[in-house]
Amino acid sequence: MSVTLNKKPAGVCFTADGVSYLVIDSNPTSNAPRTFRFKLSVESDSAPENEYITVDLVCYPEKGEQGENRFNIDLTDIILAHTGRYHIFSYGDAEIFGYATVQLTHIDGVASALDSTEHFCLPGTSGGLTLTGVMPSNKHPFLLARGEEEGALHFYRSELEAMEAIFAYVSNEYHEYSIDTDSEEADQADYTEKMIIIPNCYNLFGIWLDGNSSSPFKIYAETNILMLYYHWYDEFLINSISIQDEPDTDESYLIRWTNSMGAREALLLTGELQDISEVENQDPYITSQSVNLTRRSYKRRTVTTKYSLQTGYLSPARIIALKDMLTSDSVDIKIDGEWVPVLITTDTKHAVHQREPETFELTIEVLKQTRFQKPNRTVYPLPSTRDGLLQDNSGNFILDNNSNTIQENEV
Repeated sequence: MSVTLNKKPAGVCFTADGVSYLVIDSNPTSNAPRTFRFKLSVESDSAPENEYITVDLVCYPEKGEQGENRFNIDLTDIILAHTGRYHIFSYGDAEIFGYATVQLTHIDGVASALDSTEHFCLPGTSGGLTLTGVMPSNKHPFLLARGEEEGALHFYRSELEAMEAIFAYVSNEYHEYSIDTDSEEADQADYTEKMIIIPNCYNLFGIWLDGNSSSPFKIYAETNILMLYYHWYDEFLINSISIQDEPDTDESYLIRWTNSMGAREALLLTGELQDISEVENQDPYITSQSVNLTRRSYKRRTVTTKYSLQTGYLSPARIIALKDMLTSDSVDIKIDGEWVPVLITTDTKHAVHQREPETFELTIEVLKQTRFQKPNRTVYPLPSTRDGLLQDNSGNFILDNNSNTIQENEV
């Protein structure tokens, strides 16, 4: 059987970029379809442990220029169903999960040695990362949608807490890397222990920002840490993450999502949140009818909880993250201490060459709806001192269109 494996996935690939094989039979005896069996490792529903399943695909040949049979096998949709988002599970030694592995094992029921190793299929897209060779000095290796500003990625502490971990891709060009901080006191801790590697795959590692039994330090909570440094010793490169304290604002809201590269990302927004919930327009229906009387009724109406949120002024790097969030299929917002799944839409019109920060108005729809909502009876009273409230010349408080007092902005 003169069958060769002309194309196979890279040793480490991103699922959304495509996972495919090309098998060629240079001396075909027939044009009959063939069955290809693949070994696929996926996560169990009961525990984050890899389980192997087999997938059999029947593939029809296509004729090549030399009369050969070409079998194009695309596994992308199958792998996508088994790769979602990276997460770290700690039971003993912490491990990264969320990826899958695939390997061609049989052709027409006969064991094949054409595909000798498993291929690691990471969730999402590579997002322009350099998967082979030397990493460009102006590109960061982290699986994050936002861009660099002044040579560093910028995060608020609450954003890092919501993300739980940061993941980075390392090409085979680099064999040694480590992390440290700008704090001598914090550097007495062994932060290298927080670097978590996929077993048998050293191209992806995660930095767990939360603590575990072997590394109890919470990087985001160490207020004396202002910078994280990632060193790539082969080329003496350093990538930096700037950790900023929370902005001093009246309102702030956290949104987290699964970004295009399969990792969790978070964005802190500092604008005003308004409730713009909609009540279903219910059509009445007839419950009883007689000669002289028709009785009509309607069911209890469903309330679609919606909010309008001003983002506050965003820098170009954070606008990139905002646009990635709008395309995500998994978005949560933290309201009253609870993560709520939502759908977010907005008009992202902005200058291509941005010269100043810009703000956007988001429409946030809560995906869970109910006819029997718990009444919100929480009252936020006016401040005890009225010195900061605007008054007219007669001393009357100035009200806006919603009959709320207008508080003077402090300089």
